[in-house]
Amino acid sequence: MSNRTIQQHDELATEVRPPSVAPLKVLVVEDDAAMLRLYQTVLPAWPILLDVAFVNNGIDAMFKMRRMQPDLLVLDLNIPGINGLKILKETIWQAGVTTVVVSGLDEDRIHDLGGIPSGVEVLPKPVPFARLLAIAQRVSEAKADAMQQVST
Repeated sequence: MSNRTIQQHDELATEVRPPSVAPLKVLVVEDDAAMLRLYQTVLPAWPILLDVAFVNNGIDAMFKMRRMQPDLLVLDLNIPGINGLKILKETIWQAGVTTVVVSGLDEDRIHDLGGIPSGVEVLPKPVPFARLLAIAQRVSEAKADAMQQVST
């Protein structure tokens, strides 16, 4: 092949390549060591490009939320430091964060503690990872669509 043909091929390849996709930023807040290890095992196997951080208490969660600005927050309610409900009330204002509460508490107990803001999905323990993956895929697709609109 001539240099011109190679250059044309390279230009064509550049034109048809999909735009780079930013990873889905996920913050998992879980104080149970076994559950945390499960998240650390399952999430990297997902078919989504992820940037995942794990913290095991509410104070670290608040700091990490501000620094990381995650796309998806997976939050246990019963955590040390600052409980998950307080974190929800403090961070719900952050635009673009989809929050999923994962809790072993029943609906009545959650209600007695102050309830969950609307728009926050609640998943039971043990974690239904297929459902969590579906949520993550939806958030990832929305992020990719938003990036695509910005780039055009």
